[in-house]
Amino acid sequence: MRVGIVLDWFHRTDYTSVQVILKQCLNQIEFRTEHQKEDCLDILLVNNHRTPIQTSHYLDTILGKLYSVTRDILLEHGFYLLPINILFEGFNSDIARWDVLFTGENSLFIKENVLHYKKHIPFQISHAESPEYEDEEDSEVDGLHVDRNKYEVTALGGTFDHIHDGHKILLTMAAFVTSKRLIVGVTDEELLVNKKFKEYLQNFDERCSNVQSFIDLIKPTLKTEIVPIKDVCGPTGTVPEIECLVVSRETIKGGEFVNKTRKAKGFSILDIVVVNILGGDEEDGWKEKLSSTEIRKMTMEHQQRHSQKSHPKTS
Repeated sequence: MRVGIVLDWFHRTDYTSVQVILKQCLNQIEFRTEHQKEDCLDILLVNNHRTPIQTSHYLDTILGKLYSVTRDILLEHGFYLLPINILFEGFNSDIARWDVLFTGENSLFIKENVLHYKKHIPFQISHAESPEYEDEEDSEVDGLHVDRNKYEVTALGGTFDHIHDGHKILLTMAAFVTSKRLIVGVTDEELLVNKKFKEYLQNFDERCSNVQSFIDLIKPTLKTEIVPIKDVCGPTGTVPEIECLVVSRETIKGGEFVNKTRKAKGFSILDIVVVNILGGDEEDGWKEKLSSTEIRKMTMEHQQRHSQKSHPKTS
């Protein structure tokens, strides 16, 4: 089952009302516990003809809050593995075909866009949950550089095993700052032999396919190149035309090493865009919510439980 929830306003620091709406909608849906990875929840951010998001800094904040809030609610219902996609301007509406689509009662979005859905359910927003619009980004743009579609060629890298919320934030940020060509390095299998629960690692082709599918959904206009990473630098060490490298907070030093390597080769130094939420701090619980290792562990435990049910012990 694919479910979409349209939020017609999102430039806010208080996400309590978002939680209320999400709970209101999800209480009307029954996802499949045993096959939750095959279901999907899309959160559509609509700007109501206002200026699109202009800075990666602000987008990072929105993505971090919404993925976290949504995952917390799903965790309350035991949906650890249910995929979440946060979508905004430019997403591929031809791919997203919803079984159920939730919108506000007077949503302009559903009236003005050709969307593919089987069932539409309006949700109610109380006056307290729908305050006067205050564009928080406008107050920040003056102090930040606008980087939406700034770079023609951008690169990023990762394992992308069991693609999860943190991976999606990283990929969305990279797509946001890129206008033409996005190069994604995916760690080759030979570098993953020491991973925990390695028998539950997805193979290289499956990980690449999941990355491509997500980029096709969020920004289909990009030319995407997915290549294997066999060393520290990956494609940034061999492709001179790359202009920007997107990294997580925990891999900033890797970006510094890449630039030293490029300088030694006579390549241009890359701008580094840091995604502050990926991985997160252990004290805020984000790491445990998103870890690929945790997902592999849960996959193992799920399969063991299923095997025990199918083949009960006999005395």
